[in-house]
This record gives sequence, C-alpha cells and structure tokens, in this order.
Amino acid sequence: CRGWNGSAYGYRQAGGAQGWDAAPPGYFHHPEGNLYSGLCGVGEPSFLCGSLVTTDCSCCECDLYGLPDWNTEMQEVRDIHYRHVKELHDAGVTMLRVDAALYENVTQTASVLNLFPWDYVYLEWWGEYPVGIHDEYIGNYRDVALGWKIADALASERNLSKLPQILDIPYGTFGVSNDLAVYPHTFHDKRTDEAVQSIATYKNGLEFHQQQKFHMAWPWTQRILLWGGYSWTDVQQGPPGCEHGMDTCTPDSVFDASGVAACMDTPVASPLPDAEAQSRRWVCEHRWAGVAGLVGFRKACRGRPTSLVHSAADGRLAFKAGEDCLVALVRGTNDKWPQGYGRLGDWPLSGLAVGLPPGRYCDVASLSSRFQAGQQRSCPREVVVGSGGAVASGRVPEGDLLAIHAGARLPDAPPRRALRAGP
Repeated sequence: CRGWNGSAYGYRQAGGAQGWDAAPPGYFHHPEGNLYSGLCGVGEPSFLCGSLVTTDCSCCECDLYGLPDWNTEMQEVRDIHYRHVKELHDAGVTMLRVDAALYENVTQTASVLNLFPWDYVYLEWWGEYPVGIHDEYIGNYRDVALGWKIADALASERNLSKLPQILDIPYGTFGVSNDLAVYPHTFHDKRTDEAVQSIATYKNGLEFHQQQKFHMAWPWTQRILLWGGYSWTDVQQGPPGCEHGMDTCTPDSVFDASGVAACMDTPVASPLPDAEAQSRRWVCEHRWAGVAGLVGFRKACRGRPTSLVHSAADGRLAFKAGEDCLVALVRGTNDKWPQGYGRLGDWPLSGLAVGLPPGRYCDVASLSSRFQAGQQRSCPREVVVGSGGAVASGRVPEGDLLAIHAGARLPDAPPRRALRAGP
C-alpha cells in the first residue's frame, strides 16, 4: 500500500518518507516469535480488551481497528515519535489533540510530548470516569456529553417549562470537572449521513447555529471548541475535491479566486434544505453570523455568575452574566421534527427589566465580524436600554440568540433635526 505522500506500508511495517521514520515489524507489539501478528485487537462493538474499563491500559498493546500498535517501550520507537512531534512544533503547531488516548500508555506518551512547551493539549475522551493519570501527565479531557445535553435542551425537548434548566447542567461527562475539560459542540466521530435532531451537525441548520451560539454565550464553561468544516453526503467522505475512488486528491480551496471565503450562508431554517445538507462544499460553521461577535462576548463575560431575567414556561429565556452581560433566546421549531408547541415568533424585549446601564447596545450575536469598540456605529441588531434598566427596544428572532454587554455599546443616536417651515 502507499500513503498520501507516497510512502509504502503494509504487512506490519512502514517504509517511511524520510529514512529515519521507517519502521520494521519489530517496532510493533507482537507475540514472541511472530513478528507479523498483533498481541490483541480492539474495535467495535465493545472497544474493550478483556477488562470492563479502558482506563486501566488493558488495550494499550492491542491493534486498534487492525492498525499495528507501536511498541513505545522501545527507545527507537520513541525517537521516531519525537522527530515527528518536533516537525509539528517546528512548523508552528502549539496545541495538540491526542487521538485514541485511552489506548496509549500514558507515561510513554508523556515522555515524548512533554519535551515540548505546548500551549494546550487535550485527549480524545468518550465518557469514561477519569483515573487522574491522564490529566496529570498529558492534558485535559474532551467532554462531548455537554454538547449532547445542550442539543437536547434546545432542539429535542418538547416541554418548554424545562428550558431554564439548561443553566443548571452540572457537568457533561460524570467525573470530568470544568477545569479539566474542553467542550466541543460537535466533532467528526458523531457525523450522520442525514440530519438527526439530537446530534449536532450543520445539517440541522438554524437549530445547530443557536446551539453553538449558546455554547459560546454561556459563561459557565472554561474552554470550548468551535467547529468549522465541510458538507458531506456520507460520513466516509473527506473535504470537497476529494471523492470516493480517487487515489490522490487536492481539496478545493476555501477561498475563491478573489480571496473571499466560499462558505455556506448562515442557515435560517431547521433542518437545512436537502440540497444544502447533501451538498459538497465548505460549510465553515465558525464563520456563520454571530460567531465572531460572540468571541468578544465570551472574553468579556466568561466565568461570571448567572442570574435569571426571564424564565417563564414560554420557550423564552433571558439571563445575565455578572452585571454587564445579557443573553436572551427563543426556541425555534423544526420543520421535519416539530416539537409540538408551534411557532413562537420573534421575542420583543421592550419592557424587560435587565438592569444594565442605559444606552444603545450592539447585539454581538448578529455580527459577522468582531465588534470594533470606539469605531462601530451600527449593528444588524441593536438593543436600547432605558434609564430605569428596562429594554426600550430590541428583539430576539425566533430560533436565535441575542447577546449584549457593556463593552459593546454604540454611540447614542443623534437627535433628529426638526424640519424648517417654509418662508
């Protein structure tokens, strides 16, 4: 077999691309006297190796999905891995995701990774109760369960009275604390061929976008991951330009000839129309309207305590983060899987007592670029707070989210000049 760069591999050995990365069969775990067999295998459906858990390293010497397992006890193997990792670091990579972390020996992996001053390292994690050694020696845990809970609260849940409970979610994965977690809203291993309401992908359209906005606006989480990807018709596909049957390929550029990102428009319905959901193009969810503005909101408001402003059983929720930040949202409906409560419509905020300083605020969740403090004169959506701390004008579109904070205020609108009467 030949890899993407032309290097040969197969029969439990690898030819390498640079000489020093060649690996003979003896560099992989094998039974004594048999270089061409693995010690054990791991994969679907259980992903276990004779133990009831994977955190005990019972699978650490097994071939995952038939891939020969490196014998990292050997110094020669660790030297190869060191040179691979050094290439990444020298190229400017400062953050790492350690794939299949449960199937790797922690101390041997750490002996290579910890030779470099990474900014951040996290582990692929599925829901196992941590035993402490992984976060002590390698990095944080990827916690996918929190995203599932957010998707359930904002898409699948039919009982509108439960909406305020989204602020009381105590954790994603049991045993993984906030300070040791990084929370993605979606990730590659949970893609589906068709839209599935309970699984967050771009195919769910506006529902997905509201969920990723909440993911950013909720101040409780210390670290989150944003997703920017491409569309697919089946989950085995790579990026556009790389299709089934191609021996080699070059992915299509994200940018067109004029340098503009050729990404999918921000969705306005749930789920996406089939023509968009089943297309082959760049989606760039991280470029959808509101994401850039919410980066600034998160920097200003993350970690602040929340207090409810509106929590009636009407599918609308508003809460403050500290004294200067406000988030408001209204549930949408799904045209394919209606939740049963019908369309709630836009939410006029006039009269809502929010307790923010008076002024004209930019709804940063409507921005396609970051808020320019001191330069911004208007925003796609704005909120005016009166002298008594109540909203004078502003609205939340159905199925969307609004976010304002004191650091994103706009100049007061100039008074209208009276028209002069005739001579």
